[in-house]
Amino acid sequence: MTPIERAAQAMHASAQPEWEWTDPDCEPLRKIYRDAARAMIASLRDPDQRMKEAGAEIIRHVNPAEAGIALESDAANTWRFMIDAALGEK
Repeated sequence: MTPIERAAQAMHASAQPEWEWTDPDCEPLRKIYRDAARAMIASLRDPDQRMKEAGAEIIRHVNPAEAGIALESDAANTWRFMIDAALGEK
């Protein structure tokens, strides 16, 4: 199952609609949830400063010889690639 499908099903479950996810007649409703999930995941593409710092901290532990702002940039770019992969765009 893709990240988009998992997110769509999680949104469906949290909304507690009166229809079942597997109902064959509800494909238009499933599409709405999938489109909303794609938009939500895409909105996370650009990490905030705390996310970049957290990612840089992990990189520091992998290669302690490196330090500085470049790590935050590396972490942010890694995050973007991960989000793009989740969206199926790269």
